[in-house]
Formats: sequence, C-alpha cells, structure tokens
Amino acid sequence: MTMETDARQAVESPCIMSCVVDQNHGFCLGCWRTLREISDWHRYFPEQKHAVLAEIETRRATHSTPT
Repeated sequence: MTMETDARQAVESPCIMSCVVDQNHGFCLGCWRTLREISDWHRYFPEQKHAVLAEIETRRATHSTPT
C-alpha cells in the first residue's frame, strides 16, 4: 500500500450496509450517495470525499421526510 492509497482511505465511507437506491433521485437511501459516488469512493482524494459528505448532508435535509 502506498502513501497515496493511505491518503485516499483516510476519510471513512458513509456506508451503513443498508443499500436501497431511490429510483426518483438516484441515490442510496442508506448512505445518500449516488451509484457513481459509491463505485468511485475508493479512488477519491480526501477533498473529494469531504465534498461528497457535504452533498450528502444537503440531500438528507432536502429529501428526508419529517417524523
């Protein structure tokens, strides 16, 4: 494993092992990532991962139903 690989893995995946893709919006209702974000996560640099995590918060706030 290289230092570059270690740096890319420094940000933990938001996956909660509850994978259900919302057909209307195209993201997983478990982790709120798109299929592209899920498949490319291991290639992302930390900055990219943090950007996705910020987008996840927006998606969650926009698409979650109040309880």
